[in-house]
Amino acid sequence: MCVRYVVVISMVLTLFAATAHADEGQDRYNAGDYERALKYWQPLAENGDTQAEFGLGLLYETGHGVAQNFDTAQNWYRKAAEQGLSDAQNALGAMYDVGRGIAKDDVQAIEWYRKAAEQGNVRAEVNLSNMYRFGLGVPRDINLAIAWLQKASDAGSPAAQSNLGGIYISEDGGKDYSKAAILFQKSADQGDPGGQNGLGIICAQGLGRPKDASCAVDWYRKAAEQGDPHAEVNLANAYADGVGVEKDMCQALFWYRKAAEHGNVQAHKHLQYFLQDACILKG
Repeated sequence: MCVRYVVVISMVLTLFAATAHADEGQDRYNAGDYERALKYWQPLAENGDTQAEFGLGLLYETGHGVAQNFDTAQNWYRKAAEQGLSDAQNALGAMYDVGRGIAKDDVQAIEWYRKAAEQGNVRAEVNLSNMYRFGLGVPRDINLAIAWLQKASDAGSPAAQSNLGGIYISEDGGKDYSKAAILFQKSADQGDPGGQNGLGIICAQGLGRPKDASCAVDWYRKAAEQGDPHAEVNLANAYADGVGVEKDMCQALFWYRKAAEHGNVQAHKHLQYFLQDACILKG
């Protein structure tokens, strides 16, 4: 399982412990009252409050309460990042990572991820590990990738746990299925779709335990219902092959379409195959 996560910003954050106004802005944001969050954050940000600067960056990146503007978002993130706020450093790194509101630059992404990770920011630790794992802006180094993921995993990050579990079922991690299963379970217990899909793979392939196709389908479904494209494809495959569930091509197509809508290349290939097959049958 080779999945690259860019952990930018969770839509429900617990970031602010500064001024009462900044805290109230965060409360408003979490409640979906984006206009009032903007009203609280704007004057604070203009006076150099890092938490409020980051809050404005978040509003402009997501387009909540304001017209979405990635350039404005990265400008606010940069102000906070340059003052040392780790969440802003991670967010700015992610914008460089994917080229959102700024030219894609893996080296700059690494720099900002590292600044945040060295402050113990778990999202940045996950992102930095991905850069090392895939050799983006830095020589590929699986040991450093594992080390950064381990730090984030120990801090309880479900994304780190599922990513690290993925490494341990690959050649990169020496195929330690027991470690992988433990990590996937910890992640899944927090409701993380990556961990749920990982447990599905463990069950489906019988990695370190007897194969259990029904168990695999149960976990794939939990993750697929949260919109995980890898799980959607896995669940579609189960329906297409009738493994762990009664064969149902309508359900298979439904989940392949879902995965394709989420950008999964494998799902697109499956849909093309079914379309060609349908055309042959009609002919």
